[in-house]
Amino acid sequence: MITEGLLKMSSNQAISFGEEISDVSNTYYSDDNEEIESGCMVTPSGHKYYVPISVEYDLQPFISKSFQSLEYGIAFYSDYGVLSGFSVRWSAEKTHSDGTLISKYLLCNRAGFTDVKMSYSEGSKSKVGKRRRTKSGRCGCEAKLVLKFSPGNIYYVSNFVEAHNHPLVPEDCRHFLKGSRKMSTCSMNFVFDASKVNIGTMKSFRMMKELVKGYENVGATSREFKNFDRDLKTFIGVADAQMIIEKFKVKQETDPGFFYAHDVDPAGNLTKLFWVDSTARRNYELYGDVQYGFSPFTGVDKHNKCVTFASTLLSKEDVTHFTWAFEALLEAMGKNPVCIVTDQCAAMKQAIPNCFKATDDFPASRHRLCMWHITEKFPTKLGNFLCKETEFMEKIKKYLWSSIIEPDEFEQGWKEVIKEFKLKEHVWLSEMYDMRQSWIPAYFRDKPMYGFIRTMSSSESENYFFSQFHQCGSTLSEFYIRFKSAMDKQRNETKRLNHECASAKPVTVSKLFLEDDAAELYTPCRMILELVS
Repeated sequence: MITEGLLKMSSNQAISFGEEISDVSNTYYSDDNEEIESGCMVTPSGHKYYVPISVEYDLQPFISKSFQSLEYGIAFYSDYGVLSGFSVRWSAEKTHSDGTLISKYLLCNRAGFTDVKMSYSEGSKSKVGKRRRTKSGRCGCEAKLVLKFSPGNIYYVSNFVEAHNHPLVPEDCRHFLKGSRKMSTCSMNFVFDASKVNIGTMKSFRMMKELVKGYENVGATSREFKNFDRDLKTFIGVADAQMIIEKFKVKQETDPGFFYAHDVDPAGNLTKLFWVDSTARRNYELYGDVQYGFSPFTGVDKHNKCVTFASTLLSKEDVTHFTWAFEALLEAMGKNPVCIVTDQCAAMKQAIPNCFKATDDFPASRHRLCMWHITEKFPTKLGNFLCKETEFMEKIKKYLWSSIIEPDEFEQGWKEVIKEFKLKEHVWLSEMYDMRQSWIPAYFRDKPMYGFIRTMSSSESENYFFSQFHQCGSTLSEFYIRFKSAMDKQRNETKRLNHECASAKPVTVSKLFLEDDAAELYTPCRMILELVS
């Protein structure tokens, strides 16, 4: 059959394709190294053709070669293409009336020609023409392999054209061929494990390159890595939330200490999710007196490090959703936290006293506002000149931050500073003064250590910690997997600190037995805080 490519020959070279190939000289076309390595040969009419010469005999196809199944034959020719320097494309096939595939054509991926048509207007008439493409891989290559069915479910090679009319891909670039770009199970597991610590696909690809000592050994390109991540998210799809709920059900059956709760809207969408494991519940019993922030519920352990009590995901930040989350916490933990520190969220301010009320067994939780969030608003509310160019902040901070003065001393000092700078009529300062019992340390002297609990710095530290594991756009399944990685790191750090405390003892500076007892009883951070108080 005369192809479109051969029709482009000049009339004095009108010789059929089959005749040219049969008369190909066995000598190489030129002294160019690339052409010699790719088996470039010349026909009598002066056309170049390329035959693989570096493939071992056992891996080469030939007429009548048989395979146990069609899949084996396709895989064999695909591997042969990678070793030779070309990609294989599936083409026509014939099927028997009983459904049996009786023949299959496998072509070089550069077979045929690109013929893209487009319509354009010329005056008042509409015409159809060809759009000129700037790049096309099709060049009319006629290399092919035809597999035919034989009784016994065996397929054999009925036709094989070895020569290509284009240069074959050199060995150092063959990992870019489509047949070479396949992610192995090892690569998939590596991408999945890397995602647990918030390492994206591109970084995973570069790390994989270092592990296998070269991009050519990875077995895939960065596009395959990104496509794997895309396909994984597509596979999860809308079943993302259901997968998490099913996982929590199984986890609750295997771990009696695991607790979870969830809620959905009328459309069946997950809107609220709360969970806590046995380790977190134990931490709440030990360190749950003071609780910072929200989602996750955070406290401070004996090493003065953040510890996570529970986690919740909410679709809205309103009173209804916060109330649901606090009630789930009470159901899981069985007692109120002694003190809760939050920012000036109006919804939480309303939900906390409604949920953590006094009972016969536990007193009501004390709600405290973060001083840092309030004092940061001073320049905005009062102006930069007053806060930065005068002594106002220096004088007012002596009363705001002090934990050793009584409430009467604070009130007297506040009024003196307000009077000095003529701020008695300032609306925002008056509002802050009215809620002074919620954020000034002087009003928390009745409880041990409460004077030192002033800000949500522990909660902010916890948020930064988790931000290193999460990113926007993650699925719920990815979020939970990364959350577990974050918890593993946090708890491993606690074990390390416990080990250091058990392996060493603070150096005493006196001969008093009290100091020895304190060194045995307290961790270094906690002992310093107790001594200061």
